[in-house]
Amino acid sequence: MGRKQCAVLTAALTAAGLVVSPVAGAAELEPGNAAAESRGVVTLITGDQVRVAGDRAAGVRMAKGREHVRVWQYQLNGHDYVVPDDAMRRVSANTLDKRLFDVTGLVRQGYDDARASVVPTIVTSGANRRGSGIQAVDVPKAEAARAWQSQNRAAAAGQKVWLNGKVQPTLDQSVKQVGAPQAWERGLRADGVKVAVLDTGADLNHPDLKSKVDVTKNFTDEDDRDRSGHGTHVASTIAGTGAASNGKYTGVAPGARLMVGKVLGDYGGMESWIIDGMRWAVDNGAKVVNMSLGGGVTDGTDLLSQTVNELSESSGALFVIAAGNNGAPESVGSPGTADRALTVANVTKSDQLSVSSSQGPRAGDHGLKPEISAPGTDIVAARAQGTLTAFSVNEHYAKISGTSMATPHVAGAAAILAGQHPQWTGEQLKNALIGSAKRLPGIDTYAQGSGRLDIARGVSQQVRAEGLLAFGNVWGKQDATRKVTYVNDGPKPIELTLTIDAQKKHGGPANLFTTGKTVTVPANATASVTVNAKATEQPAGEFHGVLRAQAGDVVLTTPLTANLKGAKNTLTVKVPPRDGDPFAALVIVQNEETGVSDGLVTYTGETTFELPAGKYRALGQIVDMSASTLFALPVSVSGATELSVDTKQGKKVTANIDDPDARPQLGGGTGVLSDVDETGPRLGAAVLSGGPPQNLYALGGQRMRGLSLNSSLYFTYPWAITTVNGAGGYEFRDTYAPFDLDLPAQLTARVVDVGEADAESIAKAGDVSGAIALITPKDFSAPVYPPISQLRDGIELLKSKGARAVVSFFNPAADDGAPPALSTVLAFWPQDLQGVQNLLKQRPVELTLTTRPNSPVAYFLSDSVRGVVPTGHDFRYRKDTLGRVDRQINNTLPKGVYRYQPASLTANGLIANMDVETKWPQRRTDYVTAGAELLLLSSAGFDENGGFGNEVTLPVKLKPGERRTSKLFTAPFGPELTQPPVSRQDGKPVPSAYRLGDKVTVAIPMFADSDPGNAAQFDETNTGSTVLVKDGKEIGRRGDRPALGEFAVPAGPGRFKLIADANRPQSELLAPPLSPRTRAEWTFQAPAGNDQRLALPLLDIRFDLPLDDNNTAAAGKPLSGKVNATHQPGARQSWVVDTSVEVSFDDGKTWQRARVHGDRVELPAGQGGFASLRATARDVEGNSVTETVIRAYAIK
Repeated sequence: MGRKQCAVLTAALTAAGLVVSPVAGAAELEPGNAAAESRGVVTLITGDQVRVAGDRAAGVRMAKGREHVRVWQYQLNGHDYVVPDDAMRRVSANTLDKRLFDVTGLVRQGYDDARASVVPTIVTSGANRRGSGIQAVDVPKAEAARAWQSQNRAAAAGQKVWLNGKVQPTLDQSVKQVGAPQAWERGLRADGVKVAVLDTGADLNHPDLKSKVDVTKNFTDEDDRDRSGHGTHVASTIAGTGAASNGKYTGVAPGARLMVGKVLGDYGGMESWIIDGMRWAVDNGAKVVNMSLGGGVTDGTDLLSQTVNELSESSGALFVIAAGNNGAPESVGSPGTADRALTVANVTKSDQLSVSSSQGPRAGDHGLKPEISAPGTDIVAARAQGTLTAFSVNEHYAKISGTSMATPHVAGAAAILAGQHPQWTGEQLKNALIGSAKRLPGIDTYAQGSGRLDIARGVSQQVRAEGLLAFGNVWGKQDATRKVTYVNDGPKPIELTLTIDAQKKHGGPANLFTTGKTVTVPANATASVTVNAKATEQPAGEFHGVLRAQAGDVVLTTPLTANLKGAKNTLTVKVPPRDGDPFAALVIVQNEETGVSDGLVTYTGETTFELPAGKYRALGQIVDMSASTLFALPVSVSGATELSVDTKQGKKVTANIDDPDARPQLGGGTGVLSDVDETGPRLGAAVLSGGPPQNLYALGGQRMRGLSLNSSLYFTYPWAITTVNGAGGYEFRDTYAPFDLDLPAQLTARVVDVGEADAESIAKAGDVSGAIALITPKDFSAPVYPPISQLRDGIELLKSKGARAVVSFFNPAADDGAPPALSTVLAFWPQDLQGVQNLLKQRPVELTLTTRPNSPVAYFLSDSVRGVVPTGHDFRYRKDTLGRVDRQINNTLPKGVYRYQPASLTANGLIANMDVETKWPQRRTDYVTAGAELLLLSSAGFDENGGFGNEVTLPVKLKPGERRTSKLFTAPFGPELTQPPVSRQDGKPVPSAYRLGDKVTVAIPMFADSDPGNAAQFDETNTGSTVLVKDGKEIGRRGDRPALGEFAVPAGPGRFKLIADANRPQSELLAPPLSPRTRAEWTFQAPAGNDQRLALPLLDIRFDLPLDDNNTAAAGKPLSGKVNATHQPGARQSWVVDTSVEVSFDDGKTWQRARVHGDRVELPAGQGGFASLRATARDVEGNSVTETVIRAYAIK
C-alpha cells in the first residue's frame, strides 16, 4: 500500500482557511468513557469517516476530494453528532434525516463499518414523505462520497433522504388477567377478524398455529423461517388454539385469522421492511396490526410514525405497537410514538409495572404515550421449533417477557371488539380499549397509560369514551381546555358521575384539572364534557392523572397529562463574526438545572430559542475566514432575552511543548465540555474544535459547575515544513507530505503560482524550471475542486517544464491515491498560500521545503481548565512531567512503506484520536501526559478489504517520568489470550474463551504478535477448524473458522479439549512470509456453568526473542530468548510446572528439542530459511496447551 492519501479530520467546525486538517487523520475529541472500549469507524452518507470509541465520535477523516468541507461536531443529550456543512444545510431544510449523522445512534444500530458495508436509506418524495412511494436505497460506503452528489440532486428535486433505521423485537394467567375468558363466555372470540402479525415470521407447523394463518409474506432478505421464535410467541398469544397444551395456553382471540408478515430477521429489521409490511397488511384487509417491535426514541415525526398515522387514517385499521423496553421516562420508541398507534406498556401478572417497560411522555412534545398497559412478564406462549432454548417450558412453549408480550394481548382484545362491532374504525377500537382499562394504583399515567387492559369490561359496557386528555406542553399563564365525548350505544340514557384524580409528578395531589360533576348521555347518542387545565393557578411542572366517569358497574377511564412550562420566553443569541468575513456558528443552550440542551447552527448571525424562564448556559463556536472562537457564557432567561457574543473580546488559545523541533499535528483538538451534574449521571453538551489551536480564541471567564476547557493534542517532528524566506517570511502552519518525496532533506527554490494547474495558468506563470509550483484555488472563501485529471496533467506538464516540486491546496490523488508525477506537499491553510500570493506582488519569493522520512518522537498531550472557560489560555507542556514509551515497530512488508497508526488518548473525560504517520520499521519514543490513557492500532498489511493482522496496544497510564517498552509485530505470531474487552450490554469482561450456562464460547486470535501488551483483532479471512471434546467425546465442531465458535455442552463440570487449526491466505502473509499456519491444543478442567461468564483456564505461551526489525535471526548462531506460560486473564490461576520447546527447520516435518531453564530458552542455530516452534506447558491442575507456529521467524 502506498502512503495514505490526504485525510482531513475536524471537530466543531473546519472551514476553508480555518481548521483544515490535511493528511494524517487528525482527530476529534469525544466526551466519553475509558479508552479500553472498542474502536471502530462509521462512514457517513457523505463518504466521510468518523472514528469512534464505543459509540462516541472520536475523530473525522474527510473523504478524498472533500478535504475543505467544514464539519460540525457536537454533543446533545448523550448523542454525538458529526455533520459536514453541506449536509447541515440540508438537515436544516428538512430534506435530510439528522439520524444519518447521529454517530451514537448509528453505532447502537450496528451501522459502524465493522458491521455494515452500506449506508441504508429511504428516499421519499416531497409530495408524500410518508409510507407511500418510498424507495429503499443502500449506498455502498466505498461509493458514498461519489453518491453524495446525486443525493444532493435528489434534494433539489424535492425529495427527503431518511436513515433506513433498524427495528428490533421488543422482548395461562395473562389471558385470564385481561378478562378474555369472560368475552369468550359471551361468544366473542374474534371469529374471522384479520389480525396481521408483523414480526420475525411464525412456525406454521406449531400445533397452536396450524390452520390459523391465512397468508404470509417475507419482506426481509432472509428465509421464511422464524429463527428467533419471537413472532411465533406473539402470534400464538393473539390467536393460538392451545392445542399443544389442551387449551391451557390458548390465545386472547382464538377465533381470529392471522396474516404473518416477516419484517424482522435474526438481527432485527430495516424500516423499509416494516413500512412495506404495514402497507401489505392494510391492503389485504387487516383490521388489527400487531407490531411487537421498536426503534429509537422520537417525537412522532419520524417516517415510521408518519406512516402509521397515514395508514390508520386511510384504512381504518388499528396499529397496536409495543412501547419498548428502555425502562425510563421519555423512552418510548418509534413507531409506538405515532399519534394513531395504540401503544402498550408492560405490567406483571400482579399488576406491577415492569422495570423494563418504556415510559412516557413522548419525547419532544410531551404527548401521551403509552396509552394502555397489559401483562407482558413471564408470558408462556408457543415456541418455534429449535428456538428460545434458554426460556423453554417444554417442547412447544417458552416463557419470555417484554412489551412485545404485552402488545399481542391488546391486539387480541382489539380483535374481539372488532368481531363484536365490525363497523368500528381502528380509532373507535382504540378509544374503547383505553376507556375500559383498569386503573392500577401506584403507577403514574406516563407509565401505565389509562390502565391495564380489561377486555371483559370492554365488551360488556354500552358506553365508551372518545378522545384523550393529553394537553402536552402548556405555555404561559393561560388556561387550556380539552374535550372528551361519551358515546352511549344502549337503549337508555345514562348519567355518569365525573371525578378527577390528578397529581403533580414528584409532588403529590394537584388541582390543575377541573370539569363538571356529572354528564347525561342520551340513548344511542353522545355527550361531551370539557376539562380545563388551570395553568394560571399552578406552578410549572408535569401533571398526570385520570378522569373517571362512572355509573354503577360502568367505569370509563380517560388519561390526563399536561406539562406546564410557564411563560414562553425567547433567547436570541447574536453571534457576529470576529472580522466581518463570511461565517457560521453553532450555538448550544443548556439548562442549568436539568442539563437538557438544544442546539442550532446559524449562517445568519443570530438564532432564537423558545425556553421556560430559568438559568442557562450558552456555549458554541463562531467561525469566520480568519479565526474560530469557542465561548461559554451564563444567561438568565425571562421574557424576550438577548445575548450577544462579542468575539472581539475573545483571546487566543495556544499550546506548546518544550521541544523546539516539535510541531502540533492535526490530531485531537480543543473543546468546551459542560456537564451539569459533575457527580451523578452525565447529561452534557460539548462543542469541539479539531486540530491544534491555531487562530483559535476563547471567550468566557465566569465560573460554572461542570464546565471545562479541554485540550488533547499530538505533536511530532513533521515530515514536511514549508518556510517563506526573506522579509515578511513565515512558516506555514501545516504542510503535509502524503506521498513519498524525492527531495533532499532541504530544498530552497523560487516559487511560481500556477493557479489550479490548468494549461493556461501554467503558461501564464512563465518559466517554472527549478521552481516550486504553487497550486491555489480561484476563490479561497469557497474553493471548488478542479478535476483530478486536470491536477495530474498539470503536474505532469510542470515536470516536463523542469519544476522541482509542488505545494498544492488540492490533493491531486483524491480519487485513487496514485502519487503525482512531481514530489507534492499539501497546504490547506488559505492564509499561508494567500500570504505567498501577496508577497509575489511585491517581490520574488523563495520557499524552503524541509523534509524527513520519520519522526523519532511523538507527544500525546492533554490538559484541562475546570470550572470555567477562560478568556484565552496557553496550554504549556514539559517533557519532564510526561511518561515515556520506547517503541520498536517491526516491518511486516517487503520494504519500508508509509503507515499510519490511529492513536487514542483518553484524559479529562475526553477521547481524542490522532493518526501517527510512520515508515516501518521504526524506533520511536512516545511521550504521554501522566495519567492519560493511550493505545495504538496498527495493521500488518493491507489488501482490497482494508487492513489485516491488526494489533492494538493495551491502554497504558504512566506516572511522570515513568518509562516502558513496547514492541509491535514482533515474531512469532501465534495464539493469544489477552485482556478481555468489556461488554457494552452488561459492562462485564468478555474473555477469549468462557463458559456461560451450558455454552462454551471461544474467539481466540491465532496470529497475534509476541508482546503481551498488545491485543490482536480476529481476522475473518483466516480459515481453519475448531473442535471441542468433553471427556474424550467430540461435542462440537466448526469447519470454517479457527478458534471461533459457540458450542452447547452438557451440564456440570468436566474435562475438555479444544483444538484449533489456523491458516491465513497467501496474500496476507508478512514479509518475510511468517506464520502461514498455527495450531493449538488446550486441555482444561471447566466448572459447571452459571449465569456469569466463566473464563476457562486456558494457558497462553509467549516468546520474547532477540530478532531484528524484520523478524529475522542470524544464520549459524543459537538464539537465546524468553518463553512464558500464563493462564488467560480472569481464569483461575495455578502454578505452571512444566514448559518445553521444540524447533523445526523444515516446516514441521522434523523437530529437535530446545533447552528451557526457567523462563529462558536457547534455540539451536539454523542455517537459513525459517524456524518453526512447538511449545507445550502444563499446570499443577492438569491444564495444558501445545502451540505450534510454522515459520515462526526467518533466518538469514
